[in-house]
Amino acid sequence: MKKRGQVTLFIILGILIVAAVILVLYLKGQLFFGPVTPDNLNTKMIPIKEHIIKCTQEVSPQFIEKIGLQGGYLSTPTDTYRMWDNETVSYLCYNIKKQPTCYNRMLTKAHMEQELQNALDLGLSQCIDMSKFEGKGYEIFYGPRKTNVEIGDDKIIVTVKMPITIKKEDVSVKEEEFSANFNYPLGRLYNVAQDIIDIDSQYGEFDQLTYMLMKKGQYIVDKQRPYPDKLYILKTKDNPYIFQFFIEGEPT
Repeated sequence: MKKRGQVTLFIILGILIVAAVILVLYLKGQLFFGPVTPDNLNTKMIPIKEHIIKCTQEVSPQFIEKIGLQGGYLSTPTDTYRMWDNETVSYLCYNIKKQPTCYNRMLTKAHMEQELQNALDLGLSQCIDMSKFEGKGYEIFYGPRKTNVEIGDDKIIVTVKMPITIKKEDVSVKEEEFSANFNYPLGRLYNVAQDIIDIDSQYGEFDQLTYMLMKKGQYIVDKQRPYPDKLYILKTKDNPYIFQFFIEGEPT
């Protein structure tokens, strides 16, 4: 009887150990219970999607804010900027000798989008780690990653294009794009900067007070004159985001 009781105890302990292992594996996503369906494969896609979007949300703001502080450029070659408050602030209009007007550098929204895309491609490569999702009881395939940036008036959309397929047996699910939105008025401030540059390049002087009144106080235009240049610091009335740039002057 004593031996039979010991055998029974060992059997119970064995069942408990097996159950604990199965539970741990299940919680870690190593096992599927029941038939494999697109729905339960999609549940495995959720943490991947969350990881990519979280990386996008962590990496993007530093570059979006920097491109505003540097006048629309992340790369600032020699002679294209002036240091101001420890920032490399770009010239967006160059001096024309012995003329009150300036030469428009022709910054475009497409150029800013491309610079952000290049920076984010590099930044995300140091954040997104797909290895943590491998060996989970299913196969995972992913293609090359490319970042797309769309600058709107008050919103910037960052889309990570990266085809990801999760497969088990004959069932598979696929996601190709992962997007995050950022509430920065870069597009609107870029338009204000273009208004200023258009006037300065044609007439030589921009009246910020008249402009702010005309725009009914939507924008704050701070105009400073660190010799021999003009510095414009732009904000909207409802957002602390800054877009600033220099117009090059001529020393006298």
